[in-house]
Amino acid sequence: MNGKMSWAVRFVVERALLAWSIFIVVALAVSWAAGEFSREEQEQALLQQLDHEVDRRSLELMSYTLNGNLMGALSLLGLVDADIKRDGLEGSNAGYAANSLRVSQLLESVAKSHAADGVFVVAGNGVVASSWDSSGKPSTGVGVKFRPYFLNAMQGKASIYAAVSLARGDRALYFASPIYASSLQEGKPLGAIVGRLGVARVDELLRKSADIALLLSPQGVVFAGSKSEWIGHLAGVPTPERLQAIRELKQFGSMFERERPAVLPVSVEDGVHLFEGRRHAVATASVSWNDLSGDWKLVLIEDLSRRVSPAKQARVAAVTALILLLIGGLGFNLLRSHYRQQVAAAQLEVYARAQEAAVCRKQALAAASMKLQQARSPEALGQAFLSQSHVLFGALQGVVYVAAGDADGRLRLAASYACADGGLPEVLLPGEGLLGQCVLDQRSRVVATGNDGFTHIRSGLGGAQPAAIMLGPALLNGVTLALVEIALLTWPDDTASEQFDELLQLLAMNLEIISGAQMIRSSPVVQESEA
Repeated sequence: MNGKMSWAVRFVVERALLAWSIFIVVALAVSWAAGEFSREEQEQALLQQLDHEVDRRSLELMSYTLNGNLMGALSLLGLVDADIKRDGLEGSNAGYAANSLRVSQLLESVAKSHAADGVFVVAGNGVVASSWDSSGKPSTGVGVKFRPYFLNAMQGKASIYAAVSLARGDRALYFASPIYASSLQEGKPLGAIVGRLGVARVDELLRKSADIALLLSPQGVVFAGSKSEWIGHLAGVPTPERLQAIRELKQFGSMFERERPAVLPVSVEDGVHLFEGRRHAVATASVSWNDLSGDWKLVLIEDLSRRVSPAKQARVAAVTALILLLIGGLGFNLLRSHYRQQVAAAQLEVYARAQEAAVCRKQALAAASMKLQQARSPEALGQAFLSQSHVLFGALQGVVYVAAGDADGRLRLAASYACADGGLPEVLLPGEGLLGQCVLDQRSRVVATGNDGFTHIRSGLGGAQPAAIMLGPALLNGVTLALVEIALLTWPDDTASEQFDELLQLLAMNLEIISGAQMIRSSPVVQESEA
């Protein structure tokens, strides 16, 4: 397991309460996010449905207006009826008899068949040649030369022009179709035939479409909609330049003449928007009426708080939290189990290493014992001891003092390792210095040398300050047979200290053996037999 996972495992096991607290907080956050995702998913589905609905309503509006029956009837009259063609061609001539009985009856029949408020024929010069109006006040003689619907018709385009009457203040749709000399829509149009229709049917269609439905002009003015109080509101920022351009059109009557228009309180861009503290889905579609200013815009708005299910959102969050808690419980148990396995494996590894170290130590001591047994004098034994200390502990300097057998317990220098000649005392008394103190203490010790140490290890290439000094007595039955001091470049561990004590015991036993052998060799019996 890598270090990061080991840290995580230890954290879960050793600080279980904190780990669970953190996990629960994270689980709650993820559950909340899952609930929010569920809500957004529902909202996107509803927004997609609203997109389809606004497209369908846009087609329905087009089928009622530009592609509707009234426009079809007007287009047919402009193509086939001779009297209508004559009005368009000659209606502007002086002395022309306008509003002939047949034309008036024809216009009235078309208007009543399609619930239009009025139908009129505009001559090529932009003056109304014949007309019928439900109010009884015909528009004959009125100039509409600069009206967009007339300009479109003279370019050969049928169009719908929505406007507010300056005189009456009512909203109306103007259905305009060009009048041609032939029935093949060839050549320059002679004039235009126009039908005026109220917007009640459009308002009714919008009321059935969504919670809020609006029809916006290319300038962003609400012309029709399911909320009558929003008629005349403006979408976006009403800058002075924008208001001036709208006033110059004269399309919306006196709506913008006397006061600054109100701004729509909701965005009319596609997406989800906040309105009255609730989230609303907004979908838009273009309505192409061949308006010279551009396409109109149909906007449908749905209150998502009525359509999005809070219960489903809460259910998704709860299920997510439950799953995460189950996964967390299983994961924590797995981590704890893994931690126990890891601890057991580490303990086994430590035990194996200890066993391996013990075997190595025993082998090293066995090898050292063999070397010490081969010595035949205290001096050779001291040198062998120092040599093995170098092998076992990395000792780079050392001395061995052997008991001289005097009554005062003095010890004499028997061997040294890497020490300057003449720099060592030949005799050491018990209690003299740290090494002599070992006779009195009868135990070994490790001393840190520090910067002002006891010695300085030198070689041909330079020198170094030892990290520690190991001192100890070689004891046998409580009697000090030798004293040893060695210098190390690194601080010895517990294993090295144990090996040092064991090596001291071997030194003591071998000194005893050598002393016994020497006593035997010096006895009169042995000397006599040798003689």
